[in-house]
Amino acid sequence: MSDLNDFARRYIDAWNEAEAGARRTKIVELFAPDAVHYTPTREFHGHEQLEARFLEAYEQFVKPGEHVFRAVENANGHHDAVRFNWEMLHLASGEVRGVGFDFIVLDKEGRIKSDHQFIDG
Repeated sequence: MSDLNDFARRYIDAWNEAEAGARRTKIVELFAPDAVHYTPTREFHGHEQLEARFLEAYEQFVKPGEHVFRAVENANGHHDAVRFNWEMLHLASGEVRGVGFDFIVLDKEGRIKSDHQFIDG
């Protein structure tokens, strides 16, 4: 993967996507069919569960029009692994309201096979 920051931006764009069909397309492009997404308390397997996870976060944080997610331009990686930080911004004030990072392992086609999401605040 040549530009890991571009990868991180595309990943975050899927969390901000309003249209269900476009969100699904982004998930299918980013994640292997048998991918697993882990949070500190939950896990999601495969595209169908990933769609539900992304929709849940979208409806809670982005849809009300208060927040948007953005990737921090610090992605790096090696040996099929990528890590990057992200922020949740309050749209009206620009204030950072949440931060975290993802540690991702890619398959041989460059799609996500495991995604460990850490929420720092």
